[in-house]
Amino acid sequence: MRIFIIVLSIVIIGTLTACNGQEPAPVSEVLVSPGAASPTKSYVPEVTPTATSLPPRVLTVCLGSEPASLFLYGDTTSAAQSIRQAIYDGPFDIYNYEVQPVILEKLPSLADGDAYLQPVEVQPGDLMMDNEGHWVALAEGVTYRPSECTSLDCAVSYTGEEPVLMDQLVARFRLLPGIEWSDGTALTASDSVYSYQVLGALYGSVPSELLRFTQSYQALDEQTVEWVGIPGYQSVYEMHFFTPLPQHIWGATSPQDLLVSEISTRKPLGWGAYVIDEWVAGDHISLSRNPNYFRAAEGLPNFDFLVFRFTETPEAALNALLAGECDFVDRSATLDPQLSRVMALQTQGDLRAYLQSGTAWEQITFGIDPADPQRASFFDRKEVRQAVAMCIDRQALANTLYTGEMLIPDTFVPVTHPLRNPDATHYEYDPETAAALLQFAGWIDHDGDPATPRISAGVPGFADGTPFQFIFLAPGDAERPQVAQQIVESLAQCGLTAELELQDWETLLGPGPDGPVFGRQFDLAQFAWAYSIQPSCGLYRSSEIPGPYPDYPNGWGGGNASGFSLAEYDQQCLQTLTALPDYDIYQVAVNQLQVLFADELPAIPLYQRLKLVAARPDLCGVMIDPAFGSALSTIEAWDYGKGCE
Repeated sequence: MRIFIIVLSIVIIGTLTACNGQEPAPVSEVLVSPGAASPTKSYVPEVTPTATSLPPRVLTVCLGSEPASLFLYGDTTSAAQSIRQAIYDGPFDIYNYEVQPVILEKLPSLADGDAYLQPVEVQPGDLMMDNEGHWVALAEGVTYRPSECTSLDCAVSYTGEEPVLMDQLVARFRLLPGIEWSDGTALTASDSVYSYQVLGALYGSVPSELLRFTQSYQALDEQTVEWVGIPGYQSVYEMHFFTPLPQHIWGATSPQDLLVSEISTRKPLGWGAYVIDEWVAGDHISLSRNPNYFRAAEGLPNFDFLVFRFTETPEAALNALLAGECDFVDRSATLDPQLSRVMALQTQGDLRAYLQSGTAWEQITFGIDPADPQRASFFDRKEVRQAVAMCIDRQALANTLYTGEMLIPDTFVPVTHPLRNPDATHYEYDPETAAALLQFAGWIDHDGDPATPRISAGVPGFADGTPFQFIFLAPGDAERPQVAQQIVESLAQCGLTAELELQDWETLLGPGPDGPVFGRQFDLAQFAWAYSIQPSCGLYRSSEIPGPYPDYPNGWGGGNASGFSLAEYDQQCLQTLTALPDYDIYQVAVNQLQVLFADELPAIPLYQRLKLVAARPDLCGVMIDPAFGSALSTIEAWDYGKGCE
């Protein structure tokens, strides 16, 4: 199902862990226009000095907003996530789309034996996962995979009333020894089970995929937790560990009350590098070093105190950095409108800028199969779509926007993703080849003048002589009008006349049947999707085409606005979504999907949007990852001065 979200920054949020890949959603980064700087304050914790004590070391981070809550299953804004990086270390970090355990000994795997498939008897009516990846009850006509079947090809249809034998995925996670909550109480596997129970109590009526596909989650001993999937589930599992919550403190409070209680929303107990001391509404949150931090023996964290300050505008955050009132400006401050100023200040040596490709990829989607069968499509042939890709100089777009810092993907898989297939077609700017493709598709240059539109000659659905003129929909925020106008001008040089129509996000991405994009009433549309850790092939499955139910399985909630449909693509995508990543068949399917996408081009990836943060020039240890929502994943190791030499 498609979920439309307008957010201030692109994040990867998980309800089971601090970071987890999810179904992608169309996104808009609402870039706040710079305004007058708000008054700033510099907060320094009070410390009583002694004759021999060194002055306390204080790290100050400027946020773009004040979170409403710090409860793990409450506020999911980027500001809240950044603060939680200081009080919870892990349980996972993500580096370049690869998951790294933080408080676990390792990730489970089939090869190591801490993940395995076990046969289980399934009775009629029992919940299971069918061959299509759906959460269903076993009944006549349901297609399922019998035990030892790990691909689509060996699935069978249930015809009787007898129980069947299916495989069930089991994954075991083992905590590192010696991890304690900040109050000194041992953190155990039971705290992770408690977190699972809290999440289920809060959201069990509308469960996430993880909850739906979990049959049991239990502690085997103090250090080990076991996740068991429903019969038939064969997909990703390495992050099916629930972020621990302090049962010894919160256990007497109902899950519903945890949404509002001060112990969970204002001062949640953690195991990370810092402990919350004070929250001054509208101003700051102050924290101090956690003496029970599991990496304290390494001398971490490097600061005695940490302060999160709330700022109102990107300009205010940047001014606070320059004034020495903060050491780091978080992603939540949305510095994008200040990019040129930030880069100039870096050149002057006044700050250090960190630019990294993010999880949002700007793209243009073709209206391949309109909802109205009477509406002809200019882009129903892949040769035309390929020609459009060669008419757009995507590198020039990147150079114009961010001096060439942006990465240009070829498919729905990010450029730096380990599963990216380098053999997928890359479309260079090539107007001459584009012209030949358009001619082949029946769109001819009748007068030799590229400034006039091409006309149809034998194109199905179009009367001969119809000019290639269409509507190009784009959002009216941020840099997008500039990008869209450059695309219009590029297409005009190929004899393709686009009339640009700028719309607000609510109109452009409104639900069908009335919304132009997800109502499939458009020719060409520009917007952004968010990458997930696992390749998002489902965006272009036939089952995701939005339309009236039951003809379209997801109704108007489908995400495949283009209407693209290809049986081979559907097959390979389904194989990807229902295969264990440990198996070669998974990698083969992901590779083939990228080749198919780049050949068929239901959409043209334009560029990966950037994440921008800034810090004092001598701050070290900062790591910004394309797939991780927060830039504070390594905050325990940040330092400045002698520690960076």
